[in-house]
Amino acid sequence: DDKKVLVWEWDIGVPIKYISDPTMHSMPCLKLHPAQQFFCGQSLDNQIVVFQAQNRFSMQRKKRFTGHQVAGYACEFNFSPDGKFLVSGDGNGKLCFWDFKKSRMLQKYKAHDNGPAIAAVWHPWSPSVVFTCGWDGVIKMWE
Repeated sequence: DDKKVLVWEWDIGVPIKYISDPTMHSMPCLKLHPAQQFFCGQSLDNQIVVFQAQNRFSMQRKKRFTGHQVAGYACEFNFSPDGKFLVSGDGNGKLCFWDFKKSRMLQKYKAHDNGPAIAAVWHPWSPSVVFTCGWDGVIKMWE
């Protein structure tokens, strides 16, 4: 809510970088890309924003993922094990897939009824399998 992201070094008790922007919204979920060059945040203004994860820790304004509805929900997103794809649930129970390099939505499916698809996780050893869970109390496996 204070429109900033703090980057902390693991062994140091103080932030090493403040990323502040008046247009930022709350980001209840942050994930590090498998290549560790970027980290992303599920922003409550219905987009996933991308930050450089080395040196300057700057927001990548041209790289963002849109087309899903998450305002009001802490929907968790995840990267494919190889980092080529991004998956997220949304507040309408949909499951969304994006191409990470092109920042383009590939597919959107109706995944859960009666509420949001609150989390989507790629299987770590089987890259063609994704699991989702929703407020409907169901966990689903997608191949």
